[in-house]
Amino acid sequence: MPASLLLLALWLGQALLVFAFSQRLRGLRRLSDPASLLEGASPPLEVVLCLRGADACLPRLLEALAAQTYPAPWRLQVVVDNDQDPAWAMLKPWRARDDVAWAELRCCTLLQRPGQGSLKCAALRQAFSQLHPSSALVVLLDADIRFPANGLERCARSCLQPGVGAISGNRWFRPPAPSFGALGWSSWTRAVWNAGAVVLMTLLQIPWGGTLCVRRELVEAGDWSELLGRGLCEDTGLLGPLRQLELSYRFEPSLLMVDPDPAQPMLPLGRWITRQLLTARLHHSAWPLVALHGFGSVLLLAFALFQGAWLAVLFYELGCVCLLCWIQVLLRPNDPVRVWGWIVGLLPGQLVDGLATLSALFARHVSWRGIDYAVQFRPSRVVLRRDRGVEV
Repeated sequence: MPASLLLLALWLGQALLVFAFSQRLRGLRRLSDPASLLEGASPPLEVVLCLRGADACLPRLLEALAAQTYPAPWRLQVVVDNDQDPAWAMLKPWRARDDVAWAELRCCTLLQRPGQGSLKCAALRQAFSQLHPSSALVVLLDADIRFPANGLERCARSCLQPGVGAISGNRWFRPPAPSFGALGWSSWTRAVWNAGAVVLMTLLQIPWGGTLCVRRELVEAGDWSELLGRGLCEDTGLLGPLRQLELSYRFEPSLLMVDPDPAQPMLPLGRWITRQLLTARLHHSAWPLVALHGFGSVLLLAFALFQGAWLAVLFYELGCVCLLCWIQVLLRPNDPVRVWGWIVGLLPGQLVDGLATLSALFARHVSWRGIDYAVQFRPSRVVLRRDRGVEV
């Protein structure tokens, strides 16, 4: 088959994915419309933060949590990696403040560092063992998100819908004006990769732990705790434990977290994307489809260039830019569409996605927050063990 026809078929497939995403998004927004949500759906809840290192965005998140409008009592539980962690200095001013929305702030150090599983999962297991008896919902947040003042209300009302056991938002990177500087390239590369990731994560039901709300019964029943005991992350493998409880996962569009900050340089960005893909490989049944999406465009582009189909490649890339603009309009209709930015980041984004997918496919080690984890395969499960001598 000529390369031009293969590229046309690939683009049509991607266009169908975006169309399916648009239909799914319309349905999700209808479900999250205030008129369809439960009145008075505000039970006591608990927010859990797991910290390692002095994240520059942490004060912004704490300010947002302190200003929450959630009408019911809620508690904030923070698990810090160790006694000397610089995060303690950032938490200290908040432990004495009384002009805050939470009813109680509990800060503690990670007590046990098990030989398998990630430290974040160990911190979550510790936090879950110390939940307040009245907390009906548990909200997990990343320190670098921009959380709205009514974020907890959105979490609770969406998660308490009949049959729903977990909901999450997603991230949306909104880079500054496009430029050809190093951070300009990497920021738009990250934006291109993320736009495609949001589509796949929504259609394939891949949760995102940056803003994740779960029912209390998911913490206390099912095999989520067992997954946390041996896994790399807490979010990607949620579908199995939810099915055990006959509950479902739902993406909540109103919890799309917009990040306008520049990305890190290209090499660290590639490692970050590899780790995101590795979590799907380790914990989600849709990994083959994710891998096919990552490899498909790169392999066909390389084949078309080898065949000399330069004009077909040009039209394919322009078509991909149109799809990226469509995704942006669906998710952020009020933002200006920066076509030039999508053009700048498109080809690097495709290349990085393909290389990161390949790296995730064969990865036996992954580094996260200064810790190197070794991936070990055992019958019917995956075990991650921390390499010795690498903690900082």
